[in-house]
Amino acid sequence: MVSSNLLQQTLPFEPRQFFYNIHWRARTYHAGATLTAHHGNGSDFAGFSSLLACPDPKRIDIRASVRSVPRQWLVRTYLERAAIHVYAVLDVSSSLFFQPAAAQLTSTMRQQITEFVASLAWSVTRQGDAFGLRAANDREQASLLRLPSVQPGTAQQVSQQLADYWQQALAQGQQQGQGATAMPAAIESIGAQRALVFLISDFYWPQTLLQQTLKAAQAHDVVPVVLRDRAAMQDLPAFGWARLRDMESGAERSWMLRRGLHQRIQAHAEQQQQALNALLVNAGTRAPLWLGPDWRAETVSRHLMETMA
Repeated sequence: MVSSNLLQQTLPFEPRQFFYNIHWRARTYHAGATLTAHHGNGSDFAGFSSLLACPDPKRIDIRASVRSVPRQWLVRTYLERAAIHVYAVLDVSSSLFFQPAAAQLTSTMRQQITEFVASLAWSVTRQGDAFGLRAANDREQASLLRLPSVQPGTAQQVSQQLADYWQQALAQGQQQGQGATAMPAAIESIGAQRALVFLISDFYWPQTLLQQTLKAAQAHDVVPVVLRDRAAMQDLPAFGWARLRDMESGAERSWMLRRGLHQRIQAHAEQQQQALNALLVNAGTRAPLWLGPDWRAETVSRHLMETMA
């Protein structure tokens, strides 16, 4: 049987395009699709200006000039459109390496991340924006640093870049003992210019780390993307002893699984989801996108459009 790690490396990249929008204006000068505050040769009408202030006789508006008091030649002005920077900021801590003992050729969270981030890069460059990448566990990961780029082929490169990273991380034993303490620094490395940031994690973080990360991201338009493996909460054995291990701290304990405990685990998971949603939205992010292994581009587009405001 082929392992899921090998499957991840051999599957070809299949782009899934989804769409997003923003409620703020771009500040860059690279041509794109987002409205700016820059007056120029765009097609979005901004108002009128005097011919002396904007010497472009081709845009003289006779009717507006006749109505002006005092009389002066008025020209129509327009706003330019430009590209924005869109970043994927990845949590690559040890909990993202979770894989059930009985896993078959099914999607792991690493594959979900690779597919989603590569599709995000594809969607961003197709829309004319610039895609950038940051990643961290207890350290910022230089091998996953990618400066914003509008170049074709970015999505395919990102897909291979992530596949290589997972392979190397597994070989070096990073699937245990790594937290996510460098996530605030990874976001700060983006800079102060406002960007659309997809913050991708399972968000099994201490409260202080979550608050520090959200504080570092206040300048940006943040879309939390929450990854959860069904097997960790719902597909537990019906009855018997289970040995549980925290992948980040390495702590282990034994539980006697039974129906009552299953119900308590499920209720806790639902409460945690509601609490995380409320905390993120109250911190100024968009509503979180809960990403399952069977995610669809249409669902992602709908979520991003509905949470734009």
